Formats: sequence, structure tokens, C-alpha cells
Amino acid sequence: IAARARYAQRLLGEIPGVAVRWPGPGFKEFVVDFEGTGRSVAAINDALRARGIFGGKDLLAEGLGQAALFCVTEVHAAADIRRLADTLREVLP
Repeated sequence: IAARARYAQRLLGEIPGVAVRWPGPGFKEFVVDFEGTGRSVAAINDALRARGIFGGKDLLAEGLGQAALFCVTEVHAAADIRRLADTLREVLP
């Protein structure tokens, strides 16, 4: 799980305008910052959901701006993580 989460952090962090907050060792959860995309987490999640993907938990109410909490578990294969990253690249300007 930890290796898959690091893989997801790396792929998502490579997307222009997207940053992983507090990167480093962790287990399965991490925060992704979308401020640099000019899009809200709500809009991004709507676009992902339209493509059959549930995005991260919107952290706006927690005072973290346009950031979302993502979680990777044993049910997420590398192909699932790549699909998330590829779809984010598709929906972000």
C-alpha cells in the first residue's frame, strides 16, 4: 500500500499545476494541492466522476484551499493509479 501511495504521489505530482503537500513517507493517504490549476476541487471531482473516477476529499472546509485528500489501498492497482493521473491530465487546463 505504501509503495502504491508513493507511486500515486509521484504521478500526480508530475501533472502541471498539481503539487503533493507534505510529500514523503506515509502509508496510504496524502494531500494533493490543485491551486496551481486554477480549478476548484469540486469542479475537478465533478469531471472525474463523469469519467467513472471518485476524486479526493475536498479539504476547502478544513482551511487548506483547493486541496484534496487521496487514499490508495490494496484494491488500487498500478493501472488504476495511472488512469487517475491520465484522466486528471485530461480534465485540467
